[in-house]
Order: sequence, then C-alpha cells, then structure tokens
Amino acid sequence: MKLRDCESCLVYGTDNKPLSRARVETGGDEVIRLYFSNYKLRSARFKTYVDFYDVQQGLIRCFCEVVIRRNVQESRLIEPWTADCEVIKVNDVFQRQMDLRVRVQIATEFTLASGEFFVGTIRNISAGGIFLVTSQAIRTGEYFSFTHRFERELCEVKAKILRARGITSGGFGYGCKFVDLLPETEATIRKFVFAKQMEKQKKQGR
Repeated sequence: MKLRDCESCLVYGTDNKPLSRARVETGGDEVIRLYFSNYKLRSARFKTYVDFYDVQQGLIRCFCEVVIRRNVQESRLIEPWTADCEVIKVNDVFQRQMDLRVRVQIATEFTLASGEFFVGTIRNISAGGIFLVTSQAIRTGEYFSFTHRFERELCEVKAKILRARGITSGGFGYGCKFVDLLPETEATIRKFVFAKQMEKQKKQGR
C-alpha cells in the first residue's frame, strides 16, 4: 500500500479503541514512520488498526504491525515517540475524497455573485461541497462565496447551488458544490473533514 499525500493518522490500541494520533512520514523504502506528541506512550510492538488520512485517496483503514520506540533524533525532540509501521492488510478505503461528509454547525455570512449578502448555517460539509440552510430564497444555479477558517487556515470558498430541498428547520435547504477551489484550499478542507471524522470516531469509542 502506497500513501500519496498523507500527513496524519489515528493509531488504535489492541482493544480497538483510539490510542493516539500521529504525524506520518513516508520514505523511499516504503516504510511508514509515525511520530507521536503523546507523552503517555511506551515502547511496544503490536498489531492493530491504523486510519491513514490521505488527501488524495481518502481515509484508508489498514491492519498494521507497529513498533513504538523513544525518539532519539535531535531534530524530532518535540515528538517524544516514533514508530515503524508496516501495513499487513488494507481493510478498506471506506470514504473517497469527495464522498466523506460530516455534520457541522458553521454559521457565517455569504455573498451572492450579485453582491448581495445573506447569513446562513452550513449543516454538513465534504471536500466537494456543503449543505446550507438559510432564510434567503436562492435560485438553483446561482453562485456565492464565503470565508471561513478551516484547520487554522483562512479560506475563501466559492460554491454553486445545485439543488433546493425546500423548507427545512431554520429556513431553506440547499445542496451546494464547491467551484474553482485552489489546490491548497481543497486540501485544507479535506483535512478539516477528516479531523471532524476522527473526533466522531473517538466519541463513538471506535
């Protein structure tokens, strides 16, 4: 299994509960190296599940052998633990980059292409678009934009109304598609969505 653009993962314990997040590095020898900021870990060798959050491929759940040891590299002292991770089996790519959608409550201001402002709430988001609820009646096919801070990055986003879902709680509901996203903005939103999914999984005890 080859990761394409992965900077983070979630390592599970042998009890199948989340153990720790880790930063991911891949080398030319295809060895996956993990770096942990969690000081509560200890040296260990075990087989477990690891969720890799790959920007291009999606969330990849693998069964791996993980060897955790103290990080003695001077340049990595900020991360006290490191690990070699060998993928034994790819269990599933159960969410492609454009499919994973998470629930959120993001209230913000939007601007129509005509320059008219309106307020609304983003109820769910994926790397491909949002579901927006607002008291503003908007025609299908209209474009709008908004600015929001995802993953500490302030992003300017443009979207198009694809379909109206009639009256819903809080106003009109609209399915919207992102358009003309800069590559770095798209990557930031993907990481934000993945992070929200990780939070959801931890709450569910997975």
